[in-house]
Amino acid sequence: MERIGPRRVLVTLVALGAGVFLLGAGLMRLETRLTGVAGQFRAERCEISESRHGDDGLLCSGSFEAEDGAFRIAQIEVETTFDEKPTEPVAATVDGPSATVAVEHRLGAWLAPGATGLFCLLVAAWNVWSALRRRRGSGSPTASDTAEAGRSQQSPA
Repeated sequence: MERIGPRRVLVTLVALGAGVFLLGAGLMRLETRLTGVAGQFRAERCEISESRHGDDGLLCSGSFEAEDGAFRIAQIEVETTFDEKPTEPVAATVDGPSATVAVEHRLGAWLAPGATGLFCLLVAAWNVWSALRRRRGSGSPTASDTAEAGRSQQSPA
């Protein structure tokens, strides 16, 4: 029976953790987008969000006003980075009048983290499935079984 190496265990644990986190973030953003209150975000303060990959952006905070004028939030952050400080209002959605974070109206705001999280969970599931299949013995010969059988046939009797 073959042991599972520490590298594969580590990859599985990282993929599982990242998958749960990213899929959860994507689903929360999608829920806000579908059931929240639409309105306009106005950026007041922005600061540089440095990235190791060189694609720095601006994280902005400001105010939010519901489309129907039912409420206004004086201090809120938006879950995205901008290339430059928005001079016009940005379409966004919040969970309600007590929200502290707004979600921008873009498909990528929820789809990118959700899809990445789903992919990570699939990687973790594949690793677990293949490890369990290998432990049980799938009935098909492994590469080491085939090599050993070949050596025993070639040795003189």
